[in-house]
Amino acid sequence: MEAEGRHRRSRRKSITDFFTFNDNSKHDEFRIVKRNGESTLKCLNHPRSGRCFYPNVYASVAELSSLWLCVIFLCCFLLSWFVFALLYFVVAETRGDLNEVEIGKKEIPCVEGATDFLEMFMFSMETQSTIGYGTRYVTNECPTAVILVIIQSILGSFLHAVLTGVVLFKFQEPKKRAHTVLFSNVACVIEDDGKYFIEVQILNMQRSQLINPDVGAFCVMNHPDGSGKCRLDVDFKPCQENARLFFRPRIYRHLIDQQSPFWEFERKDFECGNYELIVAISGVDEITDTFAQARTSFLPSEVVWGRNFKQMTATREGKRFKLNFNDFTRTHRLQRCMADSSASMASRNVSLTKTVEE
Repeated sequence: MEAEGRHRRSRRKSITDFFTFNDNSKHDEFRIVKRNGESTLKCLNHPRSGRCFYPNVYASVAELSSLWLCVIFLCCFLLSWFVFALLYFVVAETRGDLNEVEIGKKEIPCVEGATDFLEMFMFSMETQSTIGYGTRYVTNECPTAVILVIIQSILGSFLHAVLTGVVLFKFQEPKKRAHTVLFSNVACVIEDDGKYFIEVQILNMQRSQLINPDVGAFCVMNHPDGSGKCRLDVDFKPCQENARLFFRPRIYRHLIDQQSPFWEFERKDFECGNYELIVAISGVDEITDTFAQARTSFLPSEVVWGRNFKQMTATREGKRFKLNFNDFTRTHRLQRCMADSSASMASRNVSLTKTVEE
């Protein structure tokens, strides 16, 4: 038993070196991961907190809100038009194209039909947006203006490509797909064939499927030696056949055995303990071919003892099958009485086995 205890403690990874937990807050209100999957952890004193934005500008900009994205989109175009309009204006002013001259002595300007900054701005916009020139156009008398047109055309195409990619990425953001995955409101602790399990139910609300869905979880609880919090991996497996097909709600369960962090948990520990069960499902969307992950967490107040999820059955109506999702959040009490913990159940089974052998 001591060897098993050392083995279990060796699997525990302390996370107090990276994050700070506010244990003074109300337990039901504090959670590391919210029900919608957002993390409440905030890294402090990070050595590269101010520079981490620059190596991944594309993803950082795409994570901004839609309002800020529209502002950046507008400002990028206006700024590029303004900068090149200013360059055209400086070139024209240097050559004296904007000065009034006598009729018949006026030289061919760099930009025909542009005599002030506003017209230069219009010319810059027409060049970058490729809408076609009207009365304003660049002449061959000014190589500098020709070079500026070439540079603006190249940079304008690059700017169009980058901003279009950001907008498309925003529409296909993986976390938006994750919002279409629904978790049950509670996690159930049940007994099945003399073994204890923790069950959660997951539903894909979108018609497109998640390819090869995989469920992983870990539990954050107090370390036995009182040094702080520790993270323990929790293995969830589907309890139905054809779990790779996500057409209807699926139940995933964790076996509470000697390798489980809940092995010595009693009913009061599940319902009133100080822990958080974080569950995540990941997969690839079959339409967009993007990886998506949905997360949630369960506090002790959201873990029920001796109750099972109500079986959802499909009824046939014509050529379609329909599911009543009102039963998704419903649970029913198990008919048989459960022992106080999985460890006590195992001890009782061992005692009964020895009695039978005698």
